[in-house]
Amino acid sequence: MVPGPRWLAALAASLAVLALTACTTAPTDPALAQAHRRGNLPPLVPLRRFVANVDYVDGHSLSPDGKKLLWVQTVGTDVGLAVRPSEATASGPGTRAFATGTLARPFVFGPTYSWLPDGRHISYIKDFTGDENTQLFVLDSDAPEARPWAVTPWPGVRSAFVARGEPGSARFYFASNRRDRSSMDLFEADAATRTVREVARSEPGSRVVSWFIGTDRQLAGRTRQLGSNDGSELAVEIRAADGSWQRLRTVKPFDFFALHRIDSQGGRLWAMTNMGRDKAALVEIDLASGRERVLAEDAEVDLDYAQYPPLEGAPYGYAKEPGMPRFEYLDAALGGEVSKAVQTARNRGWIDTDPVLTRPQSVSEEGRRMVLRTVTGDESVEMLLDRDTGQLTRLTPVRKPEPGLFSPMEPFAFKTSDGMTVHGYVVRPQGVKGPAPLVVDIHGGPWARDAWQAAGFTSTQMLANRGYAVLKVNYRGSSGYGRAFMLAGAHEYNGRIQRDIAEAVQWAIDRGIADPQRIAVLGASFGGFSVLAQLIQKPHDYRCGIDIVGVANWPRVIENWPPFWRNRHYFAMTFGDVAKPDERAEMLANSPISNIDRIAAPLLVIHGGNDVRVLRQDSDDVVAELRRLGRPVQYMTFPDEGHSVRKWRNRLALWREVEDTLAGCLGGRSNGFDLYELMPRQTR
Repeated sequence: MVPGPRWLAALAASLAVLALTACTTAPTDPALAQAHRRGNLPPLVPLRRFVANVDYVDGHSLSPDGKKLLWVQTVGTDVGLAVRPSEATASGPGTRAFATGTLARPFVFGPTYSWLPDGRHISYIKDFTGDENTQLFVLDSDAPEARPWAVTPWPGVRSAFVARGEPGSARFYFASNRRDRSSMDLFEADAATRTVREVARSEPGSRVVSWFIGTDRQLAGRTRQLGSNDGSELAVEIRAADGSWQRLRTVKPFDFFALHRIDSQGGRLWAMTNMGRDKAALVEIDLASGRERVLAEDAEVDLDYAQYPPLEGAPYGYAKEPGMPRFEYLDAALGGEVSKAVQTARNRGWIDTDPVLTRPQSVSEEGRRMVLRTVTGDESVEMLLDRDTGQLTRLTPVRKPEPGLFSPMEPFAFKTSDGMTVHGYVVRPQGVKGPAPLVVDIHGGPWARDAWQAAGFTSTQMLANRGYAVLKVNYRGSSGYGRAFMLAGAHEYNGRIQRDIAEAVQWAIDRGIADPQRIAVLGASFGGFSVLAQLIQKPHDYRCGIDIVGVANWPRVIENWPPFWRNRHYFAMTFGDVAKPDERAEMLANSPISNIDRIAAPLLVIHGGNDVRVLRQDSDDVVAELRRLGRPVQYMTFPDEGHSVRKWRNRLALWREVEDTLAGCLGGRSNGFDLYELMPRQTR
């Protein structure tokens, strides 16, 4: 996100001559060139529309009393938050904006921003340098000029939002590893008095990995590791009335048990777990007896998440993604109200097709007002629903792409050569008949998965707009498809996982989607490792690769992981035990740096200087060795980023380099120099 319209107008006027020199690159790939000559290709969309959106308004959140709305938008030349009364218009006089700078990655450290219970103060979290040492701040929405309160001004410390405090108060809970970098203690902060107190400590021997706040807004649960080594069993414990801890479940190393809500007074608990089953299910547990009741499960995939009323009560719905995402309502009455609201939105022309899903995004404490997020094939629309009056208000401005500009993301599945079913997604470029140049976009993890996306302003659609088919594959070892599928990736990171990727490419070739002579591989983290592995193994004639924060030396990565990680047993299961000489040797032999001389295709390497997950040394070594061998390699580093490139100015530079690299090796289009490349870099 970038500057407001006035700033842009001034810049455009002063740089008009320079702007006129910018030019696009026509496609050189034969299929794309023919489509270009016939005028079949869609208009080129400037890269800034995918990276730096001045019209971006999203992520609306209701204050607990339902009287205010909070959202993310552009503020000045950077990212920020904005607040207005929920009854006011979107750009009315009650709107107040706060320049926060780029926030931390969503879902990694809890919510990136949240109302406090008083409906006045707002907490948000920042990762200034990308080293994942996050800091919490609180701003006063009634005092837009006031300086935010730095709740955790502790260098080299990781802090995360845990839960709101007592209703009506300005208090909230957070966890921090200030005392011991390998564990998180629990604190309560009060924005009214600007004070912080310690609530609970992970004492030596207790090895607490997470804390949980109950519906009474008091400490109600914790998960702790029973042994000193990662991979030891976990104890899920509930806090009794006398302050003692009672064990509810013992979780084995590769079992999964995530607490969602504890209602101590009602004697119930809700969680997502795969204990005793292959796929993660939503369960309700009686605290007195420990009896478990399954509320929802799916035979094909793990459930993704569940949503709950704000203060207390059972879940009203859950999400899953067997191919296209779905949100299923357990509360039939609420589901009916949402369906009625969707029909109203259709009648008003806010959405022109039946949505893929619609779910509550934010709900006021009394439950009578809610922000609904409805996702169609090509856009997301947020709406405010008043359940008492039925009034429906659109919150997000129109960002729907022009018809024919982008292509739908389509799920697919195929059988691998050893009989396993692997899923993925494919996007085909508009206006191209027959096979097109292919970009294989490989996700990281490997304990992650690619998910469906609407055909909006995403990096995937940017690639398709340039003329490429885009293939995403959830190879074995990916999460989301059950325990057995994930464990099938054990010790196969350089074997069957890479074959799954190569066989997915062959699937695209066999179906006339991909031109076998024009294929590129792109990926980040484990995806970056897979880029290097694919270029080394050469199952296809890859024209080039783009390695973003990719692993090149597995022993180095595992010997330098952050102190707050508690999932080392997953690494040992997948890659081997680095403490065992024979397994360490095997890991090094399977590392790209040991086989780098086999890479001949042009390679673009990108890395953040503050990456704590994969040290920049991995990419330094790859580039140095390829240059020594005289191989074609480009290197781009970002000294103010970490394992992901978050700042919009850096993301613009990154994707411009990717755009031109792919144009050179696959023959697609490039929009050329973008005016926003002249914008100053962010400093916050």
